[in-house]
Amino acid sequence: MTEGLTPTEQRVLDAGTEWIDENADLLLSFLDALVGRPGLSGEEGVSDDPDTPVGVLSDQLDATLDAPGFHVETQRLRPEHDYVDVPRENLYTVVEGAGDGGFVCTSHTDVVPAGDPTAWPDDDPFAVTEGTVHWRGGTTVDLELDGELHTREIREKMARVWRLRDRESAPVLVGRGVYDNKSSSVCLVGSLLGLQAALGPTDTRLGGDLVHGHLVDEEVYQVGVKEMVGWRGGENWLGDRYDSLADFTAVVLEGSYGFVPVIGHRGLAWVVLEATGTAAHASTPELGANAVLGMSRALVALEEELPARLGELFVSEDVLGRLTVAPGTTVVGGGVEAVEADSRRVDRSGLNSVPDWCEATLDIRLPRWTDFPEGVDDICDRLVDRVESVASEAAPNVTFEARVPDDNFFPPVALSASTEAATDHPLVRTAATTTASRLGYDPGVDVAPGATDAAFLYHGTRIPTLVEYGPAGGLSHEALEYVERDQVVEGAKVMLELTLRELGVVDAA
Repeated sequence: MTEGLTPTEQRVLDAGTEWIDENADLLLSFLDALVGRPGLSGEEGVSDDPDTPVGVLSDQLDATLDAPGFHVETQRLRPEHDYVDVPRENLYTVVEGAGDGGFVCTSHTDVVPAGDPTAWPDDDPFAVTEGTVHWRGGTTVDLELDGELHTREIREKMARVWRLRDRESAPVLVGRGVYDNKSSSVCLVGSLLGLQAALGPTDTRLGGDLVHGHLVDEEVYQVGVKEMVGWRGGENWLGDRYDSLADFTAVVLEGSYGFVPVIGHRGLAWVVLEATGTAAHASTPELGANAVLGMSRALVALEEELPARLGELFVSEDVLGRLTVAPGTTVVGGGVEAVEADSRRVDRSGLNSVPDWCEATLDIRLPRWTDFPEGVDDICDRLVDRVESVASEAAPNVTFEARVPDDNFFPPVALSASTEAATDHPLVRTAATTTASRLGYDPGVDVAPGATDAAFLYHGTRIPTLVEYGPAGGLSHEALEYVERDQVVEGAKVMLELTLRELGVVDAA
């Protein structure tokens, strides 16, 4: 018997696992269909369009989900809350439980562009190709596809899973989005269908509600999750359904590190800094105030001084790591009319004028601040005050204005104030126990390098949230993106067991 489960929960787990094993080919075919509908951010689609990822998800659920208490719902994003002018929908499944608590699991339906198609097998990024990955030690892997080896470097965090287990090769599936994030969607759907097959014959119900959200736009502005939780005036699908979320927990499924519980990530603020000077003829530059030159001085000062100036706002020793500032991630000003990025051709005017305008961006990665998680609404104001102060001191003859547009801010998430405390959190312990039970290794914990939908799921609800938990793979935003084939099917079993551990099972009566 699996440790920690009741006999009834064990019977449900066994029956659901058996269904998943018997329908592994169905789940892998479903993954093929999802990858075949690209779903770039903004093009995720709607439930009645089978040529889109959301449509494929909807069709699969409509064809296989039919038990009482299992529901499929859609949420069409309102045009006034979206930055694209084509319709797209979040897709939800809800399993009604017997108690007041709940478990929320999310994946996302959008992918990043595939880049040069010739870098992919058969020049087709959106077809799934089978191959093998060989770990060569460190962060080096060889992808074996059609007898050809492709040597690649993966992130250290993604290489970590190889050290946790006793093998150095694994079958893989290659294709854009197969890892980030369509295999996670398949894991959720597979666990849901396994649960459906298992609950009926045992005449039982979950102890609380299970909510799966397949959300749009994670790769850009995370509009889908904002509408799920009502972030700053969003529609709030979750809050409208439940009066209280006090007894809920949540997991964001991402192509990740082999179902390692990821306990937090830094926040992100893309600060826009505008410099305004005074125009003059370039033959008499002393009569003007050069905004581009002022911006240049400001960016150097911001790189050198801003981390220390922000230090009083943020926790310097914490689970998420240190604050980083990358000034000048984009710069434009003066007489620049247009830029052709591929050829690096710049259309200019006013070459004989001192420029009176320049704009740049800064990428600031944020750990927790001193009163975290309170203060999320005013942390940006405190950021821009310090950016403006440093810039103005560096170039006092130029006027600076900084701002953080609402869609340029992703708050940090930290399940606890330290790695030790987070490791002991009940949700983390349950996830780690589940990984060990299903996959045979102790996963430990990790921290994500970038923002996920947890940024808004957590801060919009305060539900304790794992920011990532998902199958192993690599190269998520590169050519030859891959997921380990076995972890797609095993991942459905992981999510089934995690659901049972989080919610429990009670008699239907």
